Amino acid sequence: MSAAALPRQTGLKRLAGALTFLCLVLFLLAIENRQAIEAWRGLRDEALPAAGRVADWAGRLPSGAADGLSGLKAAVAADPEILAAGPADALLAGEFAPGDEATRAAVGAVAFIGADLKFDAGETLRTRPLRIAAGREAFAAGQTFADRLDAPADAQIELRQIVPAVQDPPVPASASCGGGTPGVVALLHRRDRVDMMVFRARTIVGPDAPLSALCGVWSFRRR
Repeated sequence: MSAAALPRQTGLKRLAGALTFLCLVLFLLAIENRQAIEAWRGLRDEALPAAGRVADWAGRLPSGAADGLSGLKAAVAADPEILAAGPADALLAGEFAPGDEATRAAVGAVAFIGADLKFDAGETLRTRPLRIAAGREAFAAGQTFADRLDAPADAQIELRQIVPAVQDPPVPASASCGGGTPGVVALLHRRDRVDMMVFRARTIVGPDAPLSALCGVWSFRRR
């Protein structure tokens, strides 16, 4: 290890430590201050990942694999694929009525209760977070969320995996999937409106998926 590399590595580790301390301070303030909550979220989504990447870059200095200044710039830069929630986003909860006749006939109304989607007919889909997709992303070959849901290219589409109600039994067949087994639900929440897409189990959601992976698309309005 060169003499010049040691001070650089030490300084970057101190920077990562300072960012971590600042995050902890904001977390404590957030208990009483809503504005601090937003600051904590911003720092969590941006500063902490950047600090981790910088620390990783510093650890590669002795081996010469850190790529110098260009490597540092890449470590600090935010990942463009990661989408953070905006300040206007609201927790998706409550009851929503069918937004059109096709939705009324297929699934009826829906209630969002925690991670559960409960339909009027008595069916419940239990879900867990999968990832956030951008509207511009393709859910099947030649089909994007934005085009299918009439949404902006940068709209945030919440993808959730459908899981069994208990650990061992498989996910049952569902009317929302034409009697098949659902695997993934995509949700776009726009104020008093929610658009829902349900995909079949054991299929991918992406540009290589067949269009047949999509069970259906429905629209709901808050009651």
